[in-house]
Amino acid sequence: HQNFSAGNNENSIEAHIGINGEANLDFLNSPLTIPEMTVPYTTLTTPQVKDFSLWEKTGLKNFLKTTKQSFDLGVKAQYKKNKDKYSIQNPLDVFYVFINSFNRHFEKARDESLDFFTRSYNEANIKFDKDKVENSLNEQPRIFQIPGYTIPVINIEASPFTVEMSTFSYVIPKEISTPNFTIPGSGFYVPSYKLVLPLLELPALHVPRNLLELSLPVFKVLSIPHNILIPAMGNITYDFAFKSSVITLNTNFGLYNQSDIVAHFLTSSSSVIDALQYKFEGTSSLTKKRGLKLATALSLSNKFVEGKHESAISLIKKTMEASVTTIAKVQIPILRMNFKQELSGNTKSKPTVSSSIELKYDLNSPTLYSTAIGAVDHKLKLESLTSYFSIESSTKGNIKGLVLSREYSGTIASEANTYLNSEGTRSSVKLQGASKVDDIW
Repeated sequence: HQNFSAGNNENSIEAHIGINGEANLDFLNSPLTIPEMTVPYTTLTTPQVKDFSLWEKTGLKNFLKTTKQSFDLGVKAQYKKNKDKYSIQNPLDVFYVFINSFNRHFEKARDESLDFFTRSYNEANIKFDKDKVENSLNEQPRIFQIPGYTIPVINIEASPFTVEMSTFSYVIPKEISTPNFTIPGSGFYVPSYKLVLPLLELPALHVPRNLLELSLPVFKVLSIPHNILIPAMGNITYDFAFKSSVITLNTNFGLYNQSDIVAHFLTSSSSVIDALQYKFEGTSSLTKKRGLKLATALSLSNKFVEGKHESAISLIKKTMEASVTTIAKVQIPILRMNFKQELSGNTKSKPTVSSSIELKYDLNSPTLYSTAIGAVDHKLKLESLTSYFSIESSTKGNIKGLVLSREYSGTIASEANTYLNSEGTRSSVKLQGASKVDDIW
């Protein structure tokens, strides 16, 4: 059987799924009989199995209790809407103001350019006419006379001719008289012609009126809101549940937007089998008061494993701080172990980083006639400035136990440090170790 529902209103959006069912495991209670068989290609023979019950012989009877099994599954997701809204200024107003301001500058530059061009042209025209009149009155015409000549071979005689130059230019001629050509004894004759060139004049400049009307289109502000409203993020939740006669699982997740942004999840189980029981939980938050801080916490608990993790990083003005702590514990029949790690750093007075690792263990295996008990401790520290750099490290470890009923032990210790500045470098290393095995060394 299953059902599904969904809804959406002004306050929330949600969806729900539910499934439940039953299973009949009576077939596991039926006795099985397996006859004696010979393994192919061998002389081996498997023994006969008679009235074998999977339900009783495999232990299913002890934790399932009954062959009638049922389960329920449910999933629910919900989004709660936030009434708050973020306001963002509409950028179109700025665009309209820029375009219309550009149009005004364009029209002003258009008028000034046309006015300057027209005024400059008219002034040049007036000055040109004035210079032409003054030169014509004050200076005598410049006339160049070319003497007559005879063209060789064809024996054509050309008479002298004249070129009268303009009074205000040595390049532009005013009047040209061409020579006459005569071939002696043949009666061939080409008379002289006078060519008068028109005076160079600058025409009057007329600016079309429609050119003064050249303009860019005007943009009008539409009737739209001056601000854009964006809804703030709401709260998101998710729930999952599964239930049967063997195990029950629950999972919850939530993302909340309040004064801080917080994410939280929790998953757990309960079961007739201890190894399947656990609880795993985590929280992460982002705080924006007096700076920016991100914190995360995780925890795990189980019959065999336990763990915890915490971390935080904060940015306040020009400083930064960070810290990480991890703790783990393992408990299984042959091994017990504790682990711890710490890491921290900040930039308050000077950049500093420190780290430490601790490990303790106890191994006991009667089957192998072996045991081991030991610990490891490691520390690291780092400091740095523009003027120097320093690092220090130390490690210590020991072990003691039995191997095939023979005792052994060992220790180790090391230290190292380095210091570096503008004047030089200083470093040192120290290492010590010892070991012992009965009747060997």
